[in-house]
Amino acid sequence: MKSAKYRQLLVIARVVVGVGLIVFLFRTLDISTLIGHIRTVELKYLAYAAIPYILFVILSAWRWQILLDFKRFTMPFNRTLRIYLISLFFNNFLPTTVGGDMMRVVYTMKDRRADSLATVLVDRILGFVGLFIFALFAVVYLLMVKNETEFLPFMVIGLVVVSLITFLFFSRRAYRVISPLICKVRIFGAGARIRRLHEAGNDFSNAWGTIIACIVLSILIQATLAIAPYLVLLGMGNTGVNLLPFFIYVPIINVISMIPVSLNGLGIRENFYVILFSRAGLSGELSLAISLLSFFVIFMLSLNGGVLFVFNKQR
Repeated sequence: MKSAKYRQLLVIARVVVGVGLIVFLFRTLDISTLIGHIRTVELKYLAYAAIPYILFVILSAWRWQILLDFKRFTMPFNRTLRIYLISLFFNNFLPTTVGGDMMRVVYTMKDRRADSLATVLVDRILGFVGLFIFALFAVVYLLMVKNETEFLPFMVIGLVVVSLITFLFFSRRAYRVISPLICKVRIFGAGARIRRLHEAGNDFSNAWGTIIACIVLSILIQATLAIAPYLVLLGMGNTGVNLLPFFIYVPIINVISMIPVSLNGLGIRENFYVILFSRAGLSGELSLAISLLSFFVIFMLSLNGGVLFVFNKQR
């Protein structure tokens, strides 16, 4: 009971933080100008922006399919794609992305719950690795070209942590060395959880070809997520900024949005769009419009997952 109440309070606190950050933006920016930017967007460019997001879903489902195939799940790609769309729908409508991941487990587990959970966990970890690699290239560019260093320590630390977790998760030898220490970690049951995670993904420990293929796909996925907001900007008639800032700043925003202080990055994402794209010469109102419209496109795309959830039977 205490744990459930704690989770509820945590969700409420994250909602409050997210809404508060959005309200802060609305109070500091000109709302009429923001609405004006949104009204000027050409609908065809929103359709163009949907194409990279569709590629994002396809590549993400393909990455998961590779892991399912390694575990010898006899599931065709069209079903994998449908399940991934359903998980995307739940990611946008539940207070945590874990909800979407759990839907993937529910639809694939049958009598193989541990294997199903392993594919989802490994998919999530390798997605983080690709994200941090892409973001690290961005901050290295900022360092070399603009001599900006504020994000570099954060990205390096994040990549090191994610890479270390990945190595320990897949390496039997490394885990045996540290397992006595991990088992002693009792805070929030972290030690037991790490042990179960390692056991679930143990089969992937020697599948480095599979792991590398998934990381490459993860990097490509981040590229699609950077292209879509650029197309939204073009739809508002702004051609003074090229694609490069989006490849630099969007992955950084995606990493920062992972910090679990608001609901699915609500408010954090929008504030950092305003902060970072001001460096590319975009106004705060225009940057916020890009963020909101980009989220609207992916949100509308995720509704297809809701339709699939209603009309497709769980098999």
